[in-house]
Amino acid sequence: MSANKYLLLILFFGLSFGQPLLAQNQRVTLEEQKKEILRKIQETERILSQTSTQKVSSIGRLRALNQQIQTRTSLIDAIKGEVSLLDEDIEENQSIIDAMENDLNALKKEYAAMIYTTQKTNKGFSQLTFLFASSTFNQLFMRMKYIKQYSEARKKQGEQIIIVQNSLANQIVEIESQRSSKQSLLNEELSESQKLENLVGEQKQLVAKLTQDEKRIKQELDQQRKAEKELSSKIEAIIEEERKAALLASTDMTALTAAFEKEKGKLPWPVDQGFVASKFGEHKHPTIKTITVNNLGVDIQTNENATIKVVFPGKVSQVISVPGLGNSVIIQHGEYFTVYTKLKTVVVKRGDIVTQGQAIGQVLTDKDNISQLKFRIHPPKTKDTVNPEIWLQKKSK
Repeated sequence: MSANKYLLLILFFGLSFGQPLLAQNQRVTLEEQKKEILRKIQETERILSQTSTQKVSSIGRLRALNQQIQTRTSLIDAIKGEVSLLDEDIEENQSIIDAMENDLNALKKEYAAMIYTTQKTNKGFSQLTFLFASSTFNQLFMRMKYIKQYSEARKKQGEQIIIVQNSLANQIVEIESQRSSKQSLLNEELSESQKLENLVGEQKQLVAKLTQDEKRIKQELDQQRKAEKELSSKIEAIIEEERKAALLASTDMTALTAAFEKEKGKLPWPVDQGFVASKFGEHKHPTIKTITVNNLGVDIQTNENATIKVVFPGKVSQVISVPGLGNSVIIQHGEYFTVYTKLKTVVVKRGDIVTQGQAIGQVLTDKDNISQLKFRIHPPKTKDTVNPEIWLQKKSK
């Protein structure tokens, strides 16, 4: 095999040591996803631990368990993705090692043949005899050139052997590191699977308890519906009053309304930590399947004493209170209104101009030790509400 061919071979192997760009990007994405999932697990673990201080089984604890199960399932999927990428890398590196070992053996055989040929030749006559036996000057020159080229080829062959040996050693170290990383990931996956299994077992037990406690849950639902009906009635009256006042005063709401609409999908969450425990719209009750729940906003379960923050600049229209739902703050953003319900304390008052991210109070923690904010968005020219999740920034599941 020619020297040039081996130089190209070494260059190929050198390039092969670097991960393909696509695989590298996939790994970075998985690592970032995994970090975010681990953050979410810690967040939901804190929320879940707060619900365990009460002996009474609660829907809030079930929702926290469901969220933890969902998040840990995502973590296991991310770990499996990392293992899959490592398997591809290990397979690729093993094929490179096999090829390098074959080529190293070929190099050694060729080198050994060159040494043998040189030794055999030297037994018969010296290089000087070989040169002086030339019949012409041109033949002398060609023989000198041949001896030089043969010597250089033998030197390069030896250098190439060393290069391939070093590269092979590095590649072996790399694949052993990858195998070790894979084993660590498999151990991590096994541990997370066990945690997930324990959570699912607890979830089943809690669902069974809640199913047996159907009478109490229905009573609580009836009380909650009455409270939310009273709240909706008050909110609609306040919003209608604000709209009439703006019309009488000929107040131009166009700019602020447009500014709010531009933030669709980009609004910050009203709490720093938490998850959507109950989504917008109609859906089945988590334990009583014959009951349908209609949520006019989203319920965000969060930490005890969590600070509630304004999602967009505006004016405080009103602060109201409804038994069972604590305090509510209604904020006007042009022709849009955001409503923050289940606050235990409020630090703003009617007429206050508020900025994005400004604290307006703390979340209420109920008798079951569930800290949960109810958040609504009311659009222009209607009594209906819209899905707040579409307006808020995306959060990892």
